[in-house]
Amino acid sequence: MKSSSSLFCLLSTFLFFSTQGNANDKVADWISTEAQWKHLTDGKVILLEKTEGKNGEKSSHGATAAIMVPAPVKEVWGVIDDKESAPDYIDSLVSAKVIEQTSKHSLIEQKVKVGFNKVKYVVKHVPEAPHSVNFSLHSGDVKDIRGFWKFIPVNDGKNTLLIYSLSLKPGFPVPGFVIRDSLEESLPEALVAVKGEVARRS
Repeated sequence: MKSSSSLFCLLSTFLFFSTQGNANDKVADWISTEAQWKHLTDGKVILLEKTEGKNGEKSSHGATAAIMVPAPVKEVWGVIDDKESAPDYIDSLVSAKVIEQTSKHSLIEQKVKVGFNKVKYVVKHVPEAPHSVNFSLHSGDVKDIRGFWKFIPVNDGKNTLLIYSLSLKPGFPVPGFVIRDSLEESLPEALVAVKGEVARRS
């Protein structure tokens, strides 16, 4: 997977294995046009309008993307949930360590390369297996991180519509549109990495 010197790209890349959502999510809740569906079935990543906003509106600090993975939800979930192995296939991720695990949440300490430096912080994951997981910043070097992954079964459960949404506030002055533009580049890269890892494990 292509590495990036952008802090936003790096953060969104290594947060890909963190995951919100409703168990009743349906494809139609997210995919509204034939063109979108065709792109997905052709193996492409698409950008969506919805983000983490209260009414599902698009955030200036966030982005949402989707990909079709030719594998059941269980297999896709297995890759996302295997947090400590993510550095094996995410170039920018130096380490990922589960530092707290309960029946309701986990805390993941992550280190990521930013140029010649390393950024470290802790993310809280709240899973709703096997449909979704919330993630949010617990502590660390950025102001705020929040988002979700959704896993929606398609084609009688043979495929998975995987949706990734991330909102990021770095803690220093950066225009919202710069963050969003960077996320709209890096989220698709993360989705492609997940799809590739699912295929490798299969």
